[in-house]
Amino acid sequence: MSDRTTPSQAAWNRFADRLKEVGSKIVGPIGARGPRERAEGFRYLASLIAAGQELEMEADRAHPVLARAFTPLRSFVGDGPDTLYHDAKLDESLSYELTVRRGDDIFFSIVAYASDDEGMRSMVSFLIDKDIAFEPDGDEQCATIHISAQRPEGAKNWLELQGNEPFIMTRQYFPECVIEVDQGKYRPAVMNIRCVDEAPPPSEYSVEKLDAGLDRLIGFMHDTVDAGLGVSAIVGMSMIEYEGDAHSTPTRIGADGKLAVEEGEHDEYTPDEVFEMIDPKVVANNLPGPGIGYSGVSFKLAEDEAIVIEGNDVPCRYWSCQVFDHYLQSGDYRHHPVALNNRETVYDDDGSFRIYACAENPGVKNWISTEGRPRGQVVLRTLLAETDLMPEMRVIKIAEIPKRDHV
Repeated sequence: MSDRTTPSQAAWNRFADRLKEVGSKIVGPIGARGPRERAEGFRYLASLIAAGQELEMEADRAHPVLARAFTPLRSFVGDGPDTLYHDAKLDESLSYELTVRRGDDIFFSIVAYASDDEGMRSMVSFLIDKDIAFEPDGDEQCATIHISAQRPEGAKNWLELQGNEPFIMTRQYFPECVIEVDQGKYRPAVMNIRCVDEAPPPSEYSVEKLDAGLDRLIGFMHDTVDAGLGVSAIVGMSMIEYEGDAHSTPTRIGADGKLAVEEGEHDEYTPDEVFEMIDPKVVANNLPGPGIGYSGVSFKLAEDEAIVIEGNDVPCRYWSCQVFDHYLQSGDYRHHPVALNNRETVYDDDGSFRIYACAENPGVKNWISTEGRPRGQVVLRTLLAETDLMPEMRVIKIAEIPKRDHV
């Protein structure tokens, strides 16, 4: 038997070695804080392999497909449970057409992203539903969107394409969790993208294609982990915990040198040193969308405590309150109510609301599950808000929840 390593095996071995490098970030200074987060972190990496294989490794920019970026089983970079996201990798030198038959969404957008020479991603152009010229087709609305560097003559809908390694992402927001879309309660858009320039069919698969595809896959994993942990560390610099006072304010972790990490781990790092570890491109690479605003805090929670999120409704297309884990993954919305949106929230007569986040439902009108996490993040997301949604967030004892908020 020969001991010779084949080129394909060598490509795989390089990929396996680089996987270990990504794994080291899970246990690094801004990584996991305790056994649960470590276990979740490595499961997270496994899900990124699956996502990257579809979104990056198999991407063909001359023959693009719209792939579902996030599913109930794979979550990263702060996706929302009420939103369907689709992704397609494109070539800035080619032209494309996207056809859309709109479904039952409450908001639709398409964004073109690209990277600069230093790998910093940004929005190049975007269209939201109110700016798209849809045409009626029976009871449905249809549109053709041209995607190219130059606007085609006579094009009603055009999305500009420029920059390095561009890609598009569509977002469809729904009144409820996308589980309801998958089960047929709401219709998703029917979309198709095609390259309008002449392009030869894909050539046969080769060692070179394997090596390049694995390189894109591992690059995607590095970028995604860096974005998730980097943004999580930034949010973690403002942490709320119980202080024995119903009117306590967030603890500014950077103020006295504390870090939101497991006791005794990485004590040698100051907040300034942690920030130096965060690549400045991580926020940009977290795929911001048009008209979307965010606010949030990191939390530390005991079993007998809850986070209360108290605020007032604002005029907007949509807002939601959601629990994320340390890696900016959505909670498991297959089995737990980890988010509430403005259509689901129960309000007082004056438009105010209080949402409680804790492990089990304490019998209140508005509850989101932390899935028993002692640490995590609560994030509010707004869409086309006329004013900022800035609720007060604090930690209280569950026994302190007022009777008026119980069902």
